[in-house]
Amino acid sequence: MKRLRTLSAAAIGVAALTAVGCSSSGSSSSTGSSTPAAGSSSTAAAGTFSFGTPKKATGTPYVFGMINDETGAVTFPEARQGAIAAVDYVNNYLDGINGHPIQIDSCIGDGTPATAARCANQLVADHPLAILGAADVGGPASIPIYQHANLAYLGGIPFTPVPETAPNSIQFWSVSVGDNAAAAVYAAKQLGIKSVAIVYFSNAQGESILPQITPTFKAAGVTTVKDIPLSPTSPDPSPQAALVEGSGAQLAYVDIPNGCGNVLKALKSVGYTGKLMGIDPCSAPPVIAAAAGGAEGMYIASPFQLQSGSSAQAQLFTAAMKKWAAPGTLIDSISTAGFATVMNVQQVLSTISGTPTTSTILAAFKSGTHSNFLSHPYTCNGQALKGAPAICNDYYLMDEIQNGKETQPDPTDWVTSKGYFPGIGG
Repeated sequence: MKRLRTLSAAAIGVAALTAVGCSSSGSSSSTGSSTPAAGSSSTAAAGTFSFGTPKKATGTPYVFGMINDETGAVTFPEARQGAIAAVDYVNNYLDGINGHPIQIDSCIGDGTPATAARCANQLVADHPLAILGAADVGGPASIPIYQHANLAYLGGIPFTPVPETAPNSIQFWSVSVGDNAAAAVYAAKQLGIKSVAIVYFSNAQGESILPQITPTFKAAGVTTVKDIPLSPTSPDPSPQAALVEGSGAQLAYVDIPNGCGNVLKALKSVGYTGKLMGIDPCSAPPVIAAAAGGAEGMYIASPFQLQSGSSAQAQLFTAAMKKWAAPGTLIDSISTAGFATVMNVQQVLSTISGTPTTSTILAAFKSGTHSNFLSHPYTCNGQALKGAPAICNDYYLMDEIQNGKETQPDPTDWVTSKGYFPGIGG
């Protein structure tokens, strides 16, 4: 399989975005360009943002494996691009991990178990220090391989219950379970919703949500929940939109990671006037534009403070993405998770004396409460989300689309599903 180890971060990103099947790439320390990347959706200009005093890591690289789905029916290239941007920032300005630059050995997945397993075996054969989570829908096939190899699996986007329950996994938020559950509680308790129609992908990842989110809606006070499946390869969601409208549901919950804009546009076309909720990828600017006004008023539960906000971390994130991520990379929860994972890993592993091992890595994360980049502080004591011991944080902020833009009315009002969520497998 083709290796890309000595390219700059930008070149790696462009090459991998055009790759087919499972390939591997590496990201080592790179100074990048001082000119903002043309076409980036980030709003901060790297040329006007100060990253601070450079402190370049020059030691032996610490290599981390990563699988990210960038081919197939559902793709998330921005997850790896977020990680690449954070790696370049950390390696050039934070001395890497105790002087050791972070290097990513990545394999491009397609969301299938076979490719995920093949990628995982390939990464394990390279003897990485640990695995960085990204967007691996095939996690149920890859994570047991890491566990057998005694490798920690850190962060990313836990799309299925497997990374949320695996003993070698540390997860800084619960995207696709915890955020859905928190949104369900908000809908019932704050919006007074009694009937919901859930539009979801008819694949393993999409269907895994229903046993978790439906009981949460009902426990919080919703009386009627209608499930409406949509094929990930469907070119036209109009029939599903018509089913939502015909159901009379007070709330349409759009749990569609790719193609959300088309669903929202279809809902508007059929005349749906109820309230809207979506998952965080539905809030990306290109998605809002594709919705042609159909996203207005939509609520989203996000594990992150608004990336376009004025906080120091928000400014750092947007500037780093502008400087080091591939042009056109989406600024959404997926790219933020990729970036924040690297930042959290660098912070905790830098507290370990000597070369980190799987034992010391897991112990460091499970000791005390840690700051969480652009997110709520986390504590890895197995108690954050019922039935999901790998989840370390179950707090979310409610965003809303207003005048065609994502807003965050209250960046301090964290919502949780505690007391309503039945638990993974519950």
